[in-house]
Amino acid sequence: MEEKDKRKKVTISMYDEDIERLNAASKRSGCNKSEYVRRMLRWSIPKPIPDKRFWELMNELYAIHNVIKDNAEDNTNILMACEELEDWIMRFQSESTLPWEVA
Repeated sequence: MEEKDKRKKVTISMYDEDIERLNAASKRSGCNKSEYVRRMLRWSIPKPIPDKRFWELMNELYAIHNVIKDNAEDNTNILMACEELEDWIMRFQSESTLPWEVA
């Protein structure tokens, strides 16, 4: 049985301001309202999707990294620094995009 077939529809009452907050939060995260609430019930709060500028800057950072790495030749210190930068970039990107786990 597919996951969708297992789902049940639930009706809840909310104040207008809560509905507005839910609509805005789900839109910012790229989730529909149902998915947003399901994630919150699992203590995993979706983060807003980074904007276009974030990804432009990340691409600039990748380009700078690549130039340094391509010109490092056999310089072990520079290559090690590039590896550290790669790790940092991945942590930063994860921190910026993955949901907050609160429990």
